[in-house]
Amino acid sequence: MLREWTEGRPRLLNPENNRYLAYLAALLVSLGLVLLAGVDMRRGILLPMSSYSKLGSPSAVLHFHPLHLPLLFVGMLGAFVAYRWLTRREVDLRARGHDLRWARNAFGLALMGFLVADLFTYRIVQARRIFDAGRLGLSFSIPAQDAPAWLRPVAEAVNYLLVVWHATILGILIGSLLLVLLVSSGLLRSAMRRTGLGAHVFSSFAAVSYPFCSCCASPIAATMYRGGASLESVLAFTVAAPMLNVTSLTLAVALLPADLALLRIGAGMALAIFGTYLVSRAVMGQRLQPQGIWSSPLERGLLRALDAFASLFAFERRLQGRPIESPAALVAAWLDTSWRVGRIAVPTVFAAAIVASLVAPRLLSLADANDLATVAVTALVGTILMVPTWSELAMAAPLAQQGLAAPAAALLLTLPAVSLPCLVVIGAAVGSMRVPLLLGGVVFLAGLLAGAVFIAL
Repeated sequence: MLREWTEGRPRLLNPENNRYLAYLAALLVSLGLVLLAGVDMRRGILLPMSSYSKLGSPSAVLHFHPLHLPLLFVGMLGAFVAYRWLTRREVDLRARGHDLRWARNAFGLALMGFLVADLFTYRIVQARRIFDAGRLGLSFSIPAQDAPAWLRPVAEAVNYLLVVWHATILGILIGSLLLVLLVSSGLLRSAMRRTGLGAHVFSSFAAVSYPFCSCCASPIAATMYRGGASLESVLAFTVAAPMLNVTSLTLAVALLPADLALLRIGAGMALAIFGTYLVSRAVMGQRLQPQGIWSSPLERGLLRALDAFASLFAFERRLQGRPIESPAALVAAWLDTSWRVGRIAVPTVFAAAIVASLVAPRLLSLADANDLATVAVTALVGTILMVPTWSELAMAAPLAQQGLAAPAAALLLTLPAVSLPCLVVIGAAVGSMRVPLLLGGVVFLAGLLAGAVFIAL
């Protein structure tokens, strides 16, 4: 395995091929410029806010400054030129017997580092502003409240996509790169094929740097599973990314009472590691293929629909048999996969946002008492409802201030962990609804138990 990372290096590192390494670095730097321009257009961290034009005034969607255009142009032009030169040079290098897999792996990991750094910058700036304000509000970009009642859910879904467009793009890019690396790199594939409790611990801590909501984490997890990752790793990543990312935990400490913050951290860790471990143990040794699980006509029809839905997320099929032996080949496969993931993920998230906009107001109206029935309903709705990252804090904090700590506790665990779209995507990936049903059941029970504890306190 380590040989794959070192083969070819002695022959490549010589004066004749220094230009290859220079163009490889230029490609990485150019992509970094594009990412930097993107995060500044979203958060406005480089250019002073006072210099923004009237057209690009700060909003929940875009912080545009005229200097962003040349920054984007330079980055995209540099990436294009470097990529075209690399493709031509790699043909010559391979013809002369050079093994470029080590360069592919090193470039892939560096690119992943850039993407994660960009995502963390995007999230940490937002977290710092929320921390300074002492509250978390939900941003809106178009006046959805002024739309007709029948159109309001669609308008709110558009608002949601406008607010999370940057995180959605990064989620697609990161998930696609993970899939390509899983298919092409033996080292990463070996790490994600871990099994047992160790896989749950490893993947949970690996997800700390990915501040995704459940609907962003699940397509990534699905592509990882189809790329060869173990069920244990996939389940732990799916729950840990929205539950245990550093920024969410930091905001929980800043915005919640001490007892609820402790619940969010401690119980969130237990759910991500041990809750998903129970699910994987429950299905261990069982077939995860749709055929033969249920026998009634209705169930078989549901399974056929599930299989058709699963085929939409079979992104790995395009990569099977595709040679990805160099950095340029990695970039081509990554961009192609990102495009295919985006075409499916964005409409899926949009449809789920419409459903969430219909359910969310009713959820908050139900959480009006500190009793077990209210906690049960809140935990159930929280398990299936899709919300943006950190929105559970915005929903739970007011309830806690009103003395409704029990339903607040249930929401803090169930809302971020999973959602109905997340569970459907996971079920489609593994080819069985048994896994998502068990996962949803464990999350619901965790929320119910948390609420019951706060009733007893």
